[in-house]
Amino acid sequence: MPEPAPPKRPNAVGEKTTARISGSWQSHINLSSFLALLVTVAFVLPSMGLGRDDIKLYGDVAFSLLLVSGVAIAWRRGKLFVLSCGVGSAALAARWMNWFTPTPALHLWSVWWSLAAIVLIALVLLSQVFRDGPVTPARIEGAIAVYLLFGMGWAQCYDITEFLHPGSFSTATGHFQLSDWFYYSYVTLSTVGYGDITAVHPVARTLSVTEALTGQLYLAVLIARLVAMEVVSWQSRANRD
Repeated sequence: MPEPAPPKRPNAVGEKTTARISGSWQSHINLSSFLALLVTVAFVLPSMGLGRDDIKLYGDVAFSLLLVSGVAIAWRRGKLFVLSCGVGSAALAARWMNWFTPTPALHLWSVWWSLAAIVLIALVLLSQVFRDGPVTPARIEGAIAVYLLFGMGWAQCYDITEFLHPGSFSTATGHFQLSDWFYYSYVTLSTVGYGDITAVHPVARTLSVTEALTGQLYLAVLIARLVAMEVVSWQSRANRD
């Protein structure tokens, strides 16, 4: 009698490829959502002409969604994901506590924790952007998101500086709100510098100069890295052919 055929072994390579494609697709969706929220918080809300209370409410809601989306990007990174969840949760708690019971101390803690969460999310994205591999649309989206996070992070720094040292910045209106910090930060990051808001305190000036240098150096390093990865990818395909 012929021996029964052995049971088929699962195609490990096929399963691994499918899981990798599925994970990449999910990560790409998370990253696209995160980038859309980032643009909304940084540019759309400040340009809507809302009142001070309205923009604070909408800004807090959008920033909360931004933090959740940003933390979700690190969900496959183990300890980094746990750390991101902890910092993000603290930032959310401080922000909403400051909304319901606003005090100067809670405002300062809210900004500090928000800054820590932004820095952590930027580090997660940078590890993905500068890792080895071909240049993909997801990598480009991540690079853009990091650049926008730079501006958002420095906006928190300017808010902290003005809070600790009133009068650190000079402006014609004489008062600042959240949209002003975003405006000044991105103008400085892109080295446009219209001059309607001026850094006066030494700490404010140092932060402004550092942001301008970071914006230019990041673009230079990013372009060099992407070009190098694309050249390596071309060489690998040529060698296989």
